[in-house]
Amino acid sequence: MLTRTRVPVHALEGLRAHTLADRADRIVAHGEIVAVRLPPSARAWRSTPRIKALRRNGSDQCVEAFRLAGWLGYERPLPDLFLGALRRRPGTVLDVGANTGVYALIAASVRGTAVHAFEAYPPVAELLRENLALNPSAARVRVVQAAASDRSGTIELFVPPPSAAIETSCSTDASFRAGSTPVPVPALTLDAYWHQVGRPEVTVVKIDVEGAEHRVLQGASELLLRSRPVSFVEVLPRADLAALERVLDDASLVDVRLSEREAVVGDRVRFHDLAWNHAFVPRERLDDFLAVVRESGLVVTVL
Repeated sequence: MLTRTRVPVHALEGLRAHTLADRADRIVAHGEIVAVRLPPSARAWRSTPRIKALRRNGSDQCVEAFRLAGWLGYERPLPDLFLGALRRRPGTVLDVGANTGVYALIAASVRGTAVHAFEAYPPVAELLRENLALNPSAARVRVVQAAASDRSGTIELFVPPPSAAIETSCSTDASFRAGSTPVPVPALTLDAYWHQVGRPEVTVVKIDVEGAEHRVLQGASELLLRSRPVSFVEVLPRADLAALERVLDDASLVDVRLSEREAVVGDRVRFHDLAWNHAFVPRERLDDFLAVVRESGLVVTVL
């Protein structure tokens, strides 16, 4: 029944009849579909873009956070800055560690984007595809079922023991978590993939791979130098900070550490318990990015 009803619901969305579309979704999916309203664009302030995803009885923690608290309910301020950077400079987006697809869908809401969503763990990649099927903008998203790393071939993905929540924390780092099970998955470098798809202009990269972020960036050295994207990177306590610093130095990038209320510019890369997310920004694009930061309401501190 859900599949048969998608066409009229998409038709309602095409007419901007979002309230009716939301009601239809709730009826068809028994409340499982969550519609997340994105901040309107300054250029299209009359429309309210939305993305939709399945809450899976609350087991998708990301979707559940948005359901309970709206746009500001998850990883603030990352969604605002990710969306703002793309609206300022649309292009190709590489979402590495796409999970069930929320950031890929946020990116796809921006016209002129093409999104490549990397999700290596097969069960989660299937959930990603199911969420994409709920959204007309999914035509802009390509799922890449592989791990991005510093080499191509086959790599072990370490998967923690099962829990009640959807597993969002797989890693290619063998020391990641005790009791994890290694699962062989395809791997490739972002440089190799970028060449494979015709070297498009990549404007935004998002990397959330549980401590292996430095390896993804090491495999993207040419891409970082030629396309000059803003890269949103999670920095955890076990991160290889020296390797991340070398990436910044080699590509002339500036670290912007992001917390809910402040963006700290120009510090050395380090873990901060209130600011796991960082933006690695090309030096020549820093002023543009800080304009996005200020528009989001954050205080900017330059060191």
